[in-house]
Amino acid sequence: MKARMTIGGVALGLLLGSASFASAPLTAQGPEGRWPLQPTSEIGRVVAPFLEGWYTNPDGTFSYSFGYLNMNGDTVQIPVGEGNKIEPAQFDGMQPTVFLPGRHRGMFTVTVPAEMRDDDVWWTLTNDNGEVTRVPGRTMWAAYMLDHGPRPHGSVPPTVMFEGTPGEGLGPQGIVSQRTVTATAGQPVELAVNVHDRSVRDTSDARFREAIATRVIFTKYQGPAEGNVEFTRHPSTPVPPPPAEGRGGGGGGGGRGGAAPAANEVMVTSGQGTALVMATFSAPGEYMINAQADNWRVPDSSSGDQCCWTNGYIRVTVR
Repeated sequence: MKARMTIGGVALGLLLGSASFASAPLTAQGPEGRWPLQPTSEIGRVVAPFLEGWYTNPDGTFSYSFGYLNMNGDTVQIPVGEGNKIEPAQFDGMQPTVFLPGRHRGMFTVTVPAEMRDDDVWWTLTNDNGEVTRVPGRTMWAAYMLDHGPRPHGSVPPTVMFEGTPGEGLGPQGIVSQRTVTATAGQPVELAVNVHDRSVRDTSDARFREAIATRVIFTKYQGPAEGNVEFTRHPSTPVPPPPAEGRGGGGGGGGRGGAAPAANEVMVTSGQGTALVMATFSAPGEYMINAQADNWRVPDSSSGDQCCWTNGYIRVTVR
């Protein structure tokens, strides 16, 4: 993959066995005013797009799965436009504008017709520090071919459905709810998504004798930069137990290890049902919420394995 990624940094040389290192004056600082070996700041670093791979669809089209790495310690927001664009322009608009810290895989896809298989689809980000990072979606690399087939223990991506929206989402391609939720700034509103883990596992294995819970993480995906979204637990949703030790992914919301679940993290204990959360928007505007469902509590499923999660997108108009 030829991704143009220019990251500011400092070249450090270690002179092993040299006494001159100890005699260096304490006032000698490197570029950016940092001491040698001092960690770089977690502020002002870049957000870089990634191509996760591509899918062949039953109708002959192809879908490119994109994610990102935010090297900052805080969330970064880059609105759709010259600083955050997909080219050709006909595919622009579904990319995130909110970039959470860390690595987040398969946040959206771009689907192209069969006749465009040999054409590149570029995702370009211009960071606040002026550095440009971009990556192409292309099908020429067979090693990047992805699928939704069962993993070694039978895991497949959970399906995501919305009331009033035909069909169901599967994998990073996901599904967008046709119903736009209307909310009032400062007032909580209910968000709902239906999920179903269709994995078929060997129940003779003690790890799979009980139902595996499906996790749904709600996050702000697009929206005005000044608009914060606060998630609170729905009255009908119990606090879920922490994931099994060492498990967790790295997609929207990321893996949480054994940490206590956040309010935007809802566990559907039977693997099938409705995930509910309350969301309060601080400012008016047009938002999109990502409701990402995963079954990362099993050994053959994680974002690093490019399985098994599905994106659900909810549009919200806040007045």
